[in-house]
Amino acid sequence: MSCQRSDRTTRRGYSNAVRRARTRRSVFCSVLLCLAGMGLQFTGFDGNAYAEGPCTCNDLDKIQAQLDRATKSEEVWKEIFAWARELYRDVNLPQSNDDLNQKFVQLTGSPNSQWRDLIKQGPVQEKQTLKKVAGLSKEGEPVLDNDFKKNNCDDIIEAEHIHEQAHKDFYLSFPKILEAGMSSRLLRLRAESEVESYRAHKTFLEKKLSELKLKCITKLDNSTKKMLEQAYAQRERLNEAEQRLRMYGNSEAVLN
Repeated sequence: MSCQRSDRTTRRGYSNAVRRARTRRSVFCSVLLCLAGMGLQFTGFDGNAYAEGPCTCNDLDKIQAQLDRATKSEEVWKEIFAWARELYRDVNLPQSNDDLNQKFVQLTGSPNSQWRDLIKQGPVQEKQTLKKVAGLSKEGEPVLDNDFKKNNCDDIIEAEHIHEQAHKDFYLSFPKILEAGMSSRLLRLRAESEVESYRAHKTFLEKKLSELKLKCITKLDNSTKKMLEQAYAQRERLNEAEQRLRMYGNSEAVLN
């Protein structure tokens, strides 16, 4: 009898181990699916492509333009995140990553005042061909388009790397990695990931732009330069406070 019970216990333990392995494999595959949905599919990628070099005073306007783009993109993805979370009533929901991408293009090309009306129209019917300058490879590593790397300075390129790394970190964090195993949540996770990634993107460029301005504006009197330094320090404090609030919110979500 003891031998029979031992055999049954062994079989149950083996079955439970198999189920756990299948669950982990399902979650891992879901994460890869999310990452692949944002990946680049171009042949011009070369990890050793020549970059323009360190950012100089001549790049101030270009960095500002990239910062403005990241700031607007974060706000657009907040609207798309609300759409994916079904916060709008009687609206056709996104069914694929392409639906999210197409809506992003539509909103970024429209005034802020039209965003919610466009969201309520549901998925975009007239599809556009999308060109990405950065994404994640099949191995989940950040990759950038060659032409983008050749035409931008180091800080702009690094901001793109930070953006893509933020995607990867988001999906592999707890409890997001568990939610990725639920197919019903994949699109809302993708949209939330974009919000977080553009926020990291924006924060990095804000810091680099402020640092470069202080180096470049050498003819300012001390009082003006001090004002710039104080504005930079205040922005850093605000970013840190926002980060603490997000961490607190994530902790509350786990506990509940």
